[in-house]
Amino acid sequence: MMAVAFVFNLVAVAAIVAFLANAGKLFGPEARHEGDADLPYETGLPPMEEAGLGMSVLYWRFAVLFVVFDVDLAFLLPWALNRNAFNGHAVVAVTIFVGLLVFMLGYFWRKGSLSCR
Repeated sequence: MMAVAFVFNLVAVAAIVAFLANAGKLFGPEARHEGDADLPYETGLPPMEEAGLGMSVLYWRFAVLFVVFDVDLAFLLPWALNRNAFNGHAVVAVTIFVGLLVFMLGYFWRKGSLSCR
């Protein structure tokens, strides 16, 4: 009985996802591509080079570091909002997590990954 319910839920979720993914095509206005609308940024100028070639390694390094620290800090938000319900294990876990963040920041700083050169 559980397998039938699981399969039914799986099919229902897949159908809903497929419907919502295509709802814009089904019910939205028809796309009109006039002139240079298909060019990147719609500037009207033809592209000079590939879009990803102009980025320096420095940009990608900062982008990856931002994502790493941003996601790590997003994990701290539920702990900060629920700090009244902390027990000893939770305090130790948060302390270890923040310690690892500080260690990573110090490592990247010492390695020179945070410099603008």
